[in-house]
Amino acid sequence: MPNLVALLFGAAIVLFYSYGRFNRVTYEGGRQLERLVNLLSPDKLRARRIVMHAYACYALILLIIYFFLCAYAELLPMLGGPDLSIGASKLPVPSVDAPVAITTGFTPGSNSAASTWMQPLSTIVVPSVVRDFDIGIDASVSLAIALIMVGLAPSFPLLGSFEDWMRSAAHRLAGIPTRVIGASEDLRRKDLAISADSASSLEKNTLLIPRSNWERIDHYQAAAKDQLSEPEDFRLDLELIFSVSAWILDRKLKLANAPARERFQKLEEELSKRRDQLVVDLDERSGYGSGAAKEAPVSNGAADASLGERKRATWERLASDADDLADDLCILLALYVEHEIIVVSPATADEAAAHQQVVARKKLEQFLGALLHPHLSAGYRRSYATLTALWALGTVLFVSLFWSLLPGRFESELVWGSPVNVYSRTLTYIFYAFNNYCIPMIVTLALRDAGMQSRRWRNMREAHWTSWLPQAVLVVFVSWAVAAVFVMGLQLWKTGLDTGWADGDQGLSLFLQLSFEYNAPTAVRGAVLALIVAFLLDAWLARALSLSLQPTYLSSLIWAVGASVVMAVCGGATRYLTSWATKPATTLSLDAIDRGLVVYSAMFSAFIGFVVVFCVTAALLNQRGGAERFRSGKTPARVAPRPTPAE
Repeated sequence: MPNLVALLFGAAIVLFYSYGRFNRVTYEGGRQLERLVNLLSPDKLRARRIVMHAYACYALILLIIYFFLCAYAELLPMLGGPDLSIGASKLPVPSVDAPVAITTGFTPGSNSAASTWMQPLSTIVVPSVVRDFDIGIDASVSLAIALIMVGLAPSFPLLGSFEDWMRSAAHRLAGIPTRVIGASEDLRRKDLAISADSASSLEKNTLLIPRSNWERIDHYQAAAKDQLSEPEDFRLDLELIFSVSAWILDRKLKLANAPARERFQKLEEELSKRRDQLVVDLDERSGYGSGAAKEAPVSNGAADASLGERKRATWERLASDADDLADDLCILLALYVEHEIIVVSPATADEAAAHQQVVARKKLEQFLGALLHPHLSAGYRRSYATLTALWALGTVLFVSLFWSLLPGRFESELVWGSPVNVYSRTLTYIFYAFNNYCIPMIVTLALRDAGMQSRRWRNMREAHWTSWLPQAVLVVFVSWAVAAVFVMGLQLWKTGLDTGWADGDQGLSLFLQLSFEYNAPTAVRGAVLALIVAFLLDAWLARALSLSLQPTYLSSLIWAVGASVVMAVCGGATRYLTSWATKPATTLSLDAIDRGLVVYSAMFSAFIGFVVVFCVTAALLNQRGGAERFRSGKTPARVAPRPTPAE
């Protein structure tokens, strides 16, 4: 038990320090953020929900690596790490005399509930050694590996390089920093549509911008005449700088989400300092306030030409500074939209009372355009990954619990020939479901969400089959491989505890072969179910007719029945393959018990497929129904309907 406590404590250390490591920047060399990299940590570059999704994947992979290194600490020297002499020194191999038993894709133990639930649910049964419960991992090994992974102990190059790559991949999959950079570049290609000519006919301080700033823009442009290669871009940059400075930095427009805005206080202060310094330099260069532009004594010949070149170079430098500041202000606007600090303003009944604020707000919203209304853009697609993951994982675990209490009782008796302890059976089924269904579902939804973030995902309902088939094959293979490796790794560790840690490469190879033949087909069920859910989400985004039927439950029922048929075939076929994996080469046919277990596996897979797809479809249709009811709802008399919130 102390070893188990140490293992869990080490996992807590990894989790405690993992967020700080995840929040390290991976984009120091990026041109767009090189001026702001010290002020913008990764968790500020996307919405908190998306950041937490990326961090959850990162932390999960770290924990998997931690548990793997703890279970196989003898591999550390081969990877370039330290030699931890405490603990097992050999890889596990099954006993030569160990009998091979037929299982249902799970292995409920006969007596010990504590040791049974740790087994993967597809396993080769071996005789258990009578001993006190122990995980077989020394406490010093667990704590040493935890300290190595968080950097409190000397690490080794391979682990450090992999952690850097994994962190960078998590950032890129979450759109850090590419999302904000792309949004700011879109803004830079637009015109704020404000000019001093149109503002001069209005009253003082129109659009909340001080009149002195409009005068500065005119004066700077006149002073820089014939000194800049792109004078019009210089003016547009100045208009953007003075407008955003007045509205955002000087806080003349009221924004939302004040707690989130406080996180960017240092960024606002830095941009304000740069704005003030730019104004001072431009005032000095143009002679603003002295009545005329600053001129140097006129000379002849080469000296005059040299002076002209220096003057032009000075103005080009100031124009470059203005361009950089305008870029960074666009990044600030993109960040504020991402964190819902700038949102669509509701209609006001008394626009005359705050005319300047209303007009300025509309100008800003018009400039931001698609950033504030992403659902109106052609490329907008919502992934629904969070909603789907919660419903899918929750229903899988619930169905496993239900099955273990009722049909699973008879299935277990068919395997072992005698009743199995209810707690052991329940934990076994839940652990089996997590390994073979939840892991492929998490991987598939993560790949789909990442593909949609990078706009590389092909909608399987809309695209031609030659476009989406390679994508589907890749997703199924990756999700199956992750689940299979996870199950086989746990089985390898469990076998080492049951049979002892023996030497022999031939025995290890035989064990891996048998484990793969028995466990790998079972993980296909989860990969197929995850692909069905991904296809359902694509059909939902494509507004398929099958998801528009009334009443709502009819669409859910159609999809659920179709999924249950596919899963029944998949469950029976994979159980058939695993049954043959346990038979000698001389066996000609499966016996009655094998055929009964094939039927049970088909029923269990069909049940999970039906419930998961039914619940996910119903949740999606309920969201659409709620939005439609909100839009069509009646409003009280003399009250104008409020605009529908953006998705």
